[in-house]
Amino acid sequence: ICVNSACVGIGYLSFTLTWSRNGDGDLVITTPNNKRIYYDNKGPSTDTDQGQLDRDDRTGTGPENIFWSYNYNSTPPTGVYYACFEPYQFDLNISIINPLSVTLSALRLKNVTLIVTKTYTSTIRNSYQCNSTSPTLLTSINYF
Repeated sequence: ICVNSACVGIGYLSFTLTWSRNGDGDLVITTPNNKRIYYDNKGPSTDTDQGQLDRDDRTGTGPENIFWSYNYNSTPPTGVYYACFEPYQFDLNISIINPLSVTLSALRLKNVTLIVTKTYTSTIRNSYQCNSTSPTLLTSINYF
């Protein structure tokens, strides 16, 4: 599929993140096996449960995209996935005066499962940790 003029991979499970103004935001997904997928652990590998980051936007409004491909028969593990947003670098600091909205779309077998939008009014970082208590948590999704 194509988002913001960039085509990204889809598969058994896909997460696509966009944001409201130019900058470098990062999508972080933690699998049910507690494996993280993000810019520094792109996969596909056993370290990512075969999921992969195929798009890392550093200057625009996204997308960032993580998915489990049909081509590699990389079925995602069942259980709860956590999706987090790390605001790496934006020209204007995120604040009440300069808020940043992010939208995450989750697809299962090409069907939209969930769309979440969150507005940030401060820069919150969590060192790319992503779990149920992370301040950068966007949502969780149960894949079965």
